[in-house]
Amino acid sequence: MQTNESALLRITSAGIEGAPTVDEAIRIVQANYGVDFVTYHLAQTIAGAVDTPFVRTSYPDPWVARYLLKDFVKVDPILHEGLVRQLPFDWREVEIPEAALAFYADAITFGLGENGFSIPVVTKSRRALFSLNSKKPDGEWSALVVEQREEWVELAFLIHKKAVRELYGEDDPVPLLGGREVECLHWAALGKEAPQIAAILGLSEHTVRSYLKSAQLKLGCATRSAATARAAQLRLINPYGNTHT
Repeated sequence: MQTNESALLRITSAGIEGAPTVDEAIRIVQANYGVDFVTYHLAQTIAGAVDTPFVRTSYPDPWVARYLLKDFVKVDPILHEGLVRQLPFDWREVEIPEAALAFYADAITFGLGENGFSIPVVTKSRRALFSLNSKKPDGEWSALVVEQREEWVELAFLIHKKAVRELYGEDDPVPLLGGREVECLHWAALGKEAPQIAAILGLSEHTVRSYLKSAQLKLGCATRSAATARAAQLRLINPYGNTHT
């Protein structure tokens, strides 16, 4: 990394840390890196369908109102891709379904850029998406992504930490369950007993019981059924579909 890039990253990181809100933090990224718009979505957890109750964006207010009015969250291909992908991606990699063509046309009409870069933020209890949007032509945008993508990834995680603190402070209600704990709870919620879960996951029955017990304790529940109900409520598991660990 070159010295000037490192200086920019340090300045921006300090700005994010010092910003009173996530909204102000994303605008610092926007200004410092010369992109047109920045958006951060925090999904409630990593399980289940698209669910982003915490969103901060620098998009124009008329576009945000339009997005909500038209319920574009159901067809937004970048958001849907970003909440299932693991790695950062350029928007040009995403195939645009026919159902989203009107969405894209509207976005351009409201002044959004055609290029963008999104960074999934995945932890054991949550999934988020940090996106940068630009009106730069393809060549300039590609060069900027190559130059800055590593710094943008670092900044995405800083924004994510700030968002969780803004929402919950020190009283984050979502425990950090391990992948196996989530899997065992998922199958328990579907009515499977420990021997069946052990066969499904290729584990010993003793190991499955240990995972279920540790998950139960982390969730602060007295019984397994209460633990599965609490995990579903927090959306750590989706009892009607597959887990995403």
